[in-house]
Amino acid sequence: MRRILLGNVAFALLAIHAQSFQGVTIRCRRPSDIQAVSKRQTYIYDGGELQSFLIANNDLSNANSRQAQVGSITFVTGTTDGRRIIGVEKIGDSDGSREVTSLGETCVYSDTVAEIPGRVSDEDALTTASASLVGIHCSLPTVEAVGGSSNEVFYSGKAVVMGGNEYACFVADGLAALGIEVSLVSTGGAKTGNQVNVLEPSVDIGKEDDVGFSDAVGEFDSIIDTIGNEQKGILVTETGLGGGSTVVQLLRSRHKCDKYVSTLTKAQELIKGNGVLFGPGKANGHIKEMQSLSPNQCIRMVPSAGFGPSTLQTLLEKNIVFSGSTMSSGSTAVRGWSLKEFWEESSWPRDSSGADVRYGLPVIEEEEFDELEDMFRRQKSQIEGNQRGTRLGSEGGLSQKEEEKQTRVDEKNPYVTQIRGVDGLSQAVTSQQRDTLIFVAMRNCRTCKSINPLFTRMAREGASGGLMYAKADATGREGKALGKKLNVASVPSMVLFKRGERYGAVSVTKLPSEKLDRALQLFNSGEDFDPTLEDDD
Repeated sequence: MRRILLGNVAFALLAIHAQSFQGVTIRCRRPSDIQAVSKRQTYIYDGGELQSFLIANNDLSNANSRQAQVGSITFVTGTTDGRRIIGVEKIGDSDGSREVTSLGETCVYSDTVAEIPGRVSDEDALTTASASLVGIHCSLPTVEAVGGSSNEVFYSGKAVVMGGNEYACFVADGLAALGIEVSLVSTGGAKTGNQVNVLEPSVDIGKEDDVGFSDAVGEFDSIIDTIGNEQKGILVTETGLGGGSTVVQLLRSRHKCDKYVSTLTKAQELIKGNGVLFGPGKANGHIKEMQSLSPNQCIRMVPSAGFGPSTLQTLLEKNIVFSGSTMSSGSTAVRGWSLKEFWEESSWPRDSSGADVRYGLPVIEEEEFDELEDMFRRQKSQIEGNQRGTRLGSEGGLSQKEEEKQTRVDEKNPYVTQIRGVDGLSQAVTSQQRDTLIFVAMRNCRTCKSINPLFTRMAREGASGGLMYAKADATGREGKALGKKLNVASVPSMVLFKRGERYGAVSVTKLPSEKLDRALQLFNSGEDFDPTLEDDD
């Protein structure tokens, strides 16, 4: 690891490689001769906001379930040659490949450093750095050094911000200041700068019917969701970053949107799930609990290269600051919640398809879902002749072509979350503490195929409840490990999870199933699982 000591010349910026766009040019500052730390502030991240950071930074190495739910970062401010600067404090002896700058006993990562203008206080610089880390920096379209210069960065592209709250307006104004073409979608009351195009969920484009905002905008690079999380329950693994959410997939395929970034915090989730009567107490209790955590209980977060001199520097210079009215106080801060966020999400119109998808986001069209319904009708007659299970690792009777077709159907399914591998189970169910019914299947299992449309109908009819419906792929080595984790020996099986913990499993060969109905009855009544239901038929 190299250190830049007092008196040394400026540090060398890390080169940023990606596709070039048109946009604004940002000159990167190079601090030197740092003298002292002025302020130090640790920030906690959780919920969809932390999940978005992990996806953006390909950081899924933490196996501890507690760590997987909480992340932290420490920003410090200091002085150098009479100038005030801000940067991310180095984590212990880790990450020796990144250049650091010394502040006496403290070091900061050099590519996270920005100079603080005189009109911006240290406190506002700290809250702005924290607020811009995920909502702005992780959502930026690709950047690149241009013109052969290592200290110039080119930003461009199109982004959509969902929400009209204080934080959403900050994100929209910040992205616009960085040269991004921004559309902010809100049900009303958004106060942004002149560079931001403000839309409602339904947009009048001069035709007979209005269209959703995503269709009105067309193609865009990023979407930042400040009031919801369409990544909830999706598969996020080292080989499947970004997950299998239908909305996220449709954003990518229909609108060429490569980045879905949710900034929903756990406190916001608690308000959403418990309402304005019971939610505030639970959310505030959660915030206090997060503030009591020590750093070794959290994922230690470090921004990608260029955060300080490229992103944060421009925001501070253009006076795009986040005052942090929803930030908790103390040496450890957590971004909390506001009633405006709750009311906007709860009052946002839903799509008429029947799925609980906010209007304007892409959904499976009725004619597309008809394909699933046709499969249901065709396969229902086959169930009685296919009532047999398949041992994990054995052959199930489907051809490769049939397997590929079933995989395509699964990927389009808007009602069933797809889980692959033990990592996918952790991210979708256990770390989220979800109540979940998991259909364990194999791609080559004919009985599983016959049950699939019936399970989809079951999930569709139960979409408005609190139970998440998921399908776990037990195919291959990764699938066998997942089956072992779920403690099932054959497929098809149904495994119930209560608040992220395994509740019980039922082996089924058809739907409806009396055993599954009994298991769900016990589950919903709060009684213990009957272990005799786990016996094979």
